[in-house]
Amino acid sequence: MSESQITIKNIYKEWFYSNPLLFAILSSHNLVENSSLNLPFRVGQKRIEYSKKVLDGLSKEKIELYLKIEIYRIILQHPYKRKPYNCKNAILTIASNLVIYFLIKRENPAMVEEIENLDLKGINFLKGQAAIFQNTENPLGEKYKNSEEEKFFKRNLQLDRKNNQLICQDSLDFEQWYYKILFLVKETASGLGLAYSQDYLNDGGEESQLWEEDDLACQEINQTIENQKDSGSFGENGGQEQRIIEEICDFAFDYKKVLTKFRQNIVSANRKLTRMRPSRRYGFNCMGSRYERKANILIAVDVSASITDQSFNNFYRAIHNFFFLGLIEKIDLIFFDVNLKNTKAITFKNKIDLKEIKGRGGTNFAPPLDFFTENKNTYSGMIIFTDGQADIPAIKGKNNNLLWILDSRKAYEKNGKLIENLTGSFVTYLPF
Repeated sequence: MSESQITIKNIYKEWFYSNPLLFAILSSHNLVENSSLNLPFRVGQKRIEYSKKVLDGLSKEKIELYLKIEIYRIILQHPYKRKPYNCKNAILTIASNLVIYFLIKRENPAMVEEIENLDLKGINFLKGQAAIFQNTENPLGEKYKNSEEEKFFKRNLQLDRKNNQLICQDSLDFEQWYYKILFLVKETASGLGLAYSQDYLNDGGEESQLWEEDDLACQEINQTIENQKDSGSFGENGGQEQRIIEEICDFAFDYKKVLTKFRQNIVSANRKLTRMRPSRRYGFNCMGSRYERKANILIAVDVSASITDQSFNNFYRAIHNFFFLGLIEKIDLIFFDVNLKNTKAITFKNKIDLKEIKGRGGTNFAPPLDFFTENKNTYSGMIIFTDGQADIPAIKGKNNNLLWILDSRKAYEKNGKLIENLTGSFVTYLPF
């Protein structure tokens, strides 16, 4: 047994007593040596692979730190979430590293000082870009001068000059950071920033090659965390460890379940009785039934002043790629702020320019809800894209089949519970 393997074994034993949660997560995955690996560790497919040749040159403290970061990555479920279509694995790794970086920075600043020495993939690149955004008037060039993209990075990619650490104002999830970093890397690769950003576009992303969507693995991870939470075994860091876990794991929230439930309701709404098909139990004495697999959907899009162009683009991409498009025969759209921007619904098309929609006032949910009520015979359900920044009205009638999709986790945490209590309403947010 090599020196590094003995070190991992000792860490494993120590965590049994000092960090039961990390021990439990580590135990849920197979520890596998991979001699071709050029990194200390990587995770995915219920495995934690390690490179003996890389680890043999590291101290016990560094090995434990690298392993702890991978355990946090598993707890965050990054290796088991849906990957963006045709994604760049290297950018995916950077997004994951950044989420972990900001999480640890907020909850355990001392640990950030330690991981600064690990050179996590992409962190130094982002620090360089943060310096550019702080010291350059138009860091993205004239094309993006005063754009939402420029404002975002100036607000969320700052550098603390005292300790050379990154600062972020907004709370973004893993997939949101992926799209932001991908945009930044593509722009800097075209000559606006550090030249080596081109390397990230060509990098095969060894760190995330094992990552693939696995709902069962996510459920098992959540159950492991719940078991530790119920037993109060959150390790030597006590309340701090629990705050981190509760921050990054919302056990009650599963957006796929919400979307699936909404889809089931749409199908149920299209149930038709027929005497041409006998009941399986009673034959022709009772009517059988069949389900129409097509439905008409109304989508109401919030275009008030609190909705940014980026949020609108996220909404639009969700409409375009909605997971049950095969079920939908027709999608109609209405736009609203304090009132409806179009009194007649328009059919979904491949390109809609937000500038064509004159809105950007306050927000009032009553007009789109009234429109849906008046046209309920036409539509099986309505989806409302919004940030939830308005008074939540009472819902009239029954069998409304309303799905509210909020533009961020922050909006979901603020308004989700209120909306959830509305008659016939489901609420979620999509991790863009």
